[in-house]
Amino acid sequence: MKRALYVGSFDPLTYGHLNILERAARLVDELIVVVSASTAKNYLFSEEERLSMVRESLQDRKIENCRVIAHDGLTVKLAREKNARLLIRGIRSVKDFEYERDIADLNSLQDQGVETVCLISDPKYQSISSTMVKEIAYYEGDVQHLVPGGVAKQLKKVMAKAGKEE
Repeated sequence: MKRALYVGSFDPLTYGHLNILERAARLVDELIVVVSASTAKNYLFSEEERLSMVRESLQDRKIENCRVIAHDGLTVKLAREKNARLLIRGIRSVKDFEYERDIADLNSLQDQGVETVCLISDPKYQSISSTMVKEIAYYEGDVQHLVPGGVAKQLKKVMAKAGKEE
């Protein structure tokens, strides 16, 4: 069985993430979508909220060979635990490529049996980032073309608590 991990913070999940996820799911028997923690990030959504948004979006799109888990730790260790030999990464730009190449090199030093497969974003998703989505939502912009409906609702609710609505 060909199994892969697609790891991200998904804070929040965007159509760009979903595009990579759908394409990756067609390449493997099982895709494990990993909602990760990062010491470098402050999250808008809790881990449980991010898990819920990813699961809802997968269900809405009827992507059935995926499961969603949370993980806080080294990705290559998780790959070994889950018997996944592929790491799926999305690339929007040259800047992303340089970052992902460095991560792939470091992962290879940890476990040479884990390969990184980079999928280039479709052009219509290349400008979408979770950071920009949060900024647009904070300033009451329209995010309906950037994130799934359930995610847009969550953003609106969180921004309302912060004193802002989209």
